[in-house]
Amino acid sequence: MNSVSQTTFWSTTTIMASAIGGVLILASTHAGEPRHSEAADENQVADLEVKVERVATNVENNARILDEVKIEIKELRTEQRASSQEILRAIEER
Repeated sequence: MNSVSQTTFWSTTTIMASAIGGVLILASTHAGEPRHSEAADENQVADLEVKVERVATNVENNARILDEVKIEIKELRTEQRASSQEILRAIEER
């Protein structure tokens, strides 16, 4: 195995230490910031959450109403079928 020169060792160690130090400095300087300036305001996020909850509630209500309407339509079809049969019997009896 070839030996590594002292200059190469220290150069590589310095580069790695600089990279790790840069990451640590970047992380520590950004740790104090609550968020980036481009991030949404907390009030806007809360407003969006409320709107999403309202939409979800409306969807649930609409699904329930749709189920009720389907049942009513089935009942109307049954009534209409019975009425049509009565009309046909009346016509046949004449």
